[in-house]
Amino acid sequence: MRSGWACSPRPRAAGAPSAPWSGSSTGSAAGSRTWKGAFDVRGAERAARGRLRPEDVDAGLREVRLALLEADVNFRVVKEFVERVRARLVGTEISPGLTAPQAVIKAVNEELGELLGGNAEGLRYASHPPTVLMLVGLQGSGKTTTAVKLALLARRDGHRPLVAGLDQRRPAAVKQLRILAEREGVAFYSAPGAVNEIATGAVADARRLNCDVVVLDTAGRLHVDPELMDELRRLKSAVAVTETLLVADSMTGQEAVKVGEAFGQAVGVDGVVLTKLDGDARGGAALSLRLATGERIRFAGTGEKPADLEVFHAERMASRILGMGDMLTLIERAERSVDKEKAAEVEKHLRAGQLSFDDFLSQIRQLRGMGSLETMLDMVPGGGRLKGQLAGADTEKEMKRMEAIILSMTPRERAHPEVIDGARKRRIARGSGVQPADINRLLKAREAMQKLAKQFGAVNRKGRLAGIPQIGQGGAGW
Repeated sequence: MRSGWACSPRPRAAGAPSAPWSGSSTGSAAGSRTWKGAFDVRGAERAARGRLRPEDVDAGLREVRLALLEADVNFRVVKEFVERVRARLVGTEISPGLTAPQAVIKAVNEELGELLGGNAEGLRYASHPPTVLMLVGLQGSGKTTTAVKLALLARRDGHRPLVAGLDQRRPAAVKQLRILAEREGVAFYSAPGAVNEIATGAVADARRLNCDVVVLDTAGRLHVDPELMDELRRLKSAVAVTETLLVADSMTGQEAVKVGEAFGQAVGVDGVVLTKLDGDARGGAALSLRLATGERIRFAGTGEKPADLEVFHAERMASRILGMGDMLTLIERAERSVDKEKAAEVEKHLRAGQLSFDDFLSQIRQLRGMGSLETMLDMVPGGGRLKGQLAGADTEKEMKRMEAIILSMTPRERAHPEVIDGARKRRIARGSGVQPADINRLLKAREAMQKLAKQFGAVNRKGRLAGIPQIGQGGAGW
């Protein structure tokens, strides 16, 4: 997981004026950066007005240049981008309420979003079905899992998808695609023979099954080679491909330009799917691929779960590349994962002090549906510091452990936890493979949640929540 950006003021000589930029890559989460200086408005900075001076712009762009390079954006792309932004900014008027550093960061974010491709765009469907999506890319880029994710996206759009495995060199890849498709209830096709024949057969099978979207999972290579490109060109001429999507690993970093140029020139691509954005990579490959292919990044893969594919939002990725979080994506993910009726019921029980373990289990499952805690913290400005505090903790394992404990309880024990005595704790511990002490911690966590809910409900006359000062101060936690 990539670390968040810690900040600390740079050392300066006695009597020297404080620099408006105080981003630093030192601290508990080394190798990361925030824009603390840009938002730390005090003293003279609070009243900053007028126009941006060259020294203001250069100071800010130094931080931006480092941020982009640390995000693994290609050096040539960084150089062109910084020059473009500088030419735009020098001499421009600072908006009321903004300091010079804030004005620079705002402009950089806007320019980066514009360069990445502007508004989000989903799948393009053919006017005469079936829509045929051909996925291309290097081996290990995530084509197979992306094929199923795109099929599920098409199904959410009201279509009937079919996925086809074309990688005859790697039978394991075809088997993986079949297993994933069967697990998600998606139609699957593969057959022995030439790649062109398999693709033609897949389209024919889709018509027979009344499927209107076909996703072709093509073969990959460890490196770009002429044989692969010839195969893809022949395939593209054999079937009426609606869109060719390049699936690229976000961790390719500086190599993204070479990969994008090779596929763009030899095969032609209509968009890019950027995968593994839940890993250490900050997404700098998005910029490099956009420049290399001339096509927009269409989708972002943020994990291995079927739901972990999102329409690419350029302005949000710009914030993530710069280390400024991505709250909008987090909110959308929550809206997708949370059952509003269940959430309202849990809230009602919580406020009444009647939180059952069925409620607890429902919340755990909805939280897990949003992805890993580390991934969610990556989307929160300043979340990197919290990630540093969680270093070494396996939050996914802990949630699975809590789920196992609750599932080992009887319906009565879940509804009325107060009946759980020593003998019941030992039985539950045996059933879930944990220690009785783990049962005690879970019971205390439930009690702490109920207590906190009551405190939140007690609003004083000034409109403040009475329980706020007590949060995180010695409460029983998991």
